[in-house]
Amino acid sequence: MSSPNDPPFGSSGHRPSSFDEWLQAAKEQATFFTGLKLDVGLPRWQLADVLPVLPFIGAGIGLAAGLVFAIVRGIAGPGWLAAVLAVGAAVLITRALHEDGLADTADGLGPHALEPARRLEIMRDSRNGTFGVLALALSVLIKVACLAQFSGATGLVVLIGAHAVSRSVLAYPLLAYGPVHSDGLGAGAGKPTDNDVWLTIALGAVLAFLLLLGKGFFAALLTPLIAIGAGIYAARWIAKRLGGYTGDTLGAVQQKAEIAFLVVAALFIGR
Repeated sequence: MSSPNDPPFGSSGHRPSSFDEWLQAAKEQATFFTGLKLDVGLPRWQLADVLPVLPFIGAGIGLAAGLVFAIVRGIAGPGWLAAVLAVGAAVLITRALHEDGLADTADGLGPHALEPARRLEIMRDSRNGTFGVLALALSVLIKVACLAQFSGATGLVVLIGAHAVSRSVLAYPLLAYGPVHSDGLGAGAGKPTDNDVWLTIALGAVLAFLLLLGKGFFAALLTPLIAIGAGIYAARWIAKRLGGYTGDTLGAVQQKAEIAFLVVAALFIGR
């Protein structure tokens, strides 16, 4: 999840204290996490200072991708075509930010018997290797296969929930671990408070629960919880092998949670 062309996060060290400041913080994060070019000037806040905006940014990304899915489905388009276009729309909106992190993380952690320093060296190489290519291919295939089962309306709410929850889980590794590098996106994210982290995750879970409630209480409860658990497990598994997190591994955690959300939704409400 690294992007050298983007400005670093701010370094204020404090949370926004008014609605206007929170709105400004949301614009800053939307500018970084998407291709939107909002007039925000120099960043004022570190990511750790404004974590609660992440589920809403994710929901916005999911809404855009979900509308593409619903429109194609609504004009009698086949499920697989709607799914491909929706996944493609999300990639375009985010400039493949998290997918890039997934590929780099897979390349670094895929090989056996490597020291953490060597894994990190591989991850910093901009070229994709076998593990990275396979991870990207499998992630896209799984997303398309899951989404293809849904009606237009169901796919819309599932995509909003999946993107909201998967962004909220990004808060966990920032709290539980430290950045591996002294520079880069991971180091610039800052250290959040416990309350902000669990508030962020709760916001994503509640939003997804409410969106899916019409599809059944059990599915609405289980889907976000499993996705959150998958993201936390991925963060722990990665940190055990690298000694912390990087910008790339944050992207991998988001992708893991998003895929888990879609798989569970497909299993329990796809039909």
